[in-house]
Amino acid sequence: MKKLIIGAGLTAVGAAGLMTAELYRYTFCRDRGWLIPLMKKNEAKGHDEDYYTARDTAADRLKGIAGEKLTIRSERGEKLCGWYYRAGAGCSRRIAVIIHGYRSEHLETVGLYYEYYLGRGIDVFCADNTASGESEGKIIGYGVYESRDSLRWIEHLHARFPEAEMLLHGFSMGGATVLKLSSLVPDYVKFIIDDCGFSSAQELLKVSLGRFYQPVRLLNKLVAGYDLEDSDVRQSLRAARVPILFFHGEEDKLVPFYMGEEMFKLCPTEKQAHFVPSARHVESKFKDPEGYAACIDRFIEKYMQ
Repeated sequence: MKKLIIGAGLTAVGAAGLMTAELYRYTFCRDRGWLIPLMKKNEAKGHDEDYYTARDTAADRLKGIAGEKLTIRSERGEKLCGWYYRAGAGCSRRIAVIIHGYRSEHLETVGLYYEYYLGRGIDVFCADNTASGESEGKIIGYGVYESRDSLRWIEHLHARFPEAEMLLHGFSMGGATVLKLSSLVPDYVKFIIDDCGFSSAQELLKVSLGRFYQPVRLLNKLVAGYDLEDSDVRQSLRAARVPILFFHGEEDKLVPFYMGEEMFKLCPTEKQAHFVPSARHVESKFKDPEGYAACIDRFIEKYMQ
């Protein structure tokens, strides 16, 4: 009987360890593993179907437009790939640096915003984040890796175009990334746009992972070398150096709307918020294209040459 109890205990520990490893893989790794079919049934649907159609159509259209491919190395030694799209030879050099979200890539993000920026004479740059698209890397950084990598990209672009002014436009995890950078950006970054960025990845993962949050968090510290506490953007935001424009859908189920409100209130610099009642996650431009564009237009006119 005692052997049976010990055996059952070891089996339970082993099962818990396996589940922790697979949840970590599903949540943090490029290779999501065998949990995908099971987990997808329980994932909150991020968008309306017509949004996905518009996004994918725009991404397909962008595939036919030649952008210049650039590469750098992350501090972790990974090769990172980015694409630069020129607004036109006669335009003064201004660059919109677009940063995509969790498990996304540059095409499906830039596709919806390419025409807006180039129509205003602003070049567009977007990289595939680590562990995404054509960039190397196996582990997602929840804004920790991505903010360090984005700063490298900004410095790389500045070295190439020292006269250029830049703005940063981040979506979801990319929104958290630009907020992490808000206290670090150099003077040539004139303002930041946060679209549905989270205040802290650990707050989201505590809900989605439940009782497995702490073991997954500890496993990530061992594997990736950063703590999920490092994903919190609040400290950086309190020391922000540039104006910030906040967008958030009030019907956002993935990054709750209260996070957008909290970030807006914390921001100490010049700021504006445009919260769209009918929008879900990163759908503000899709639901209110004229209002979205008007807000960015005002920031461009006010803060860029």
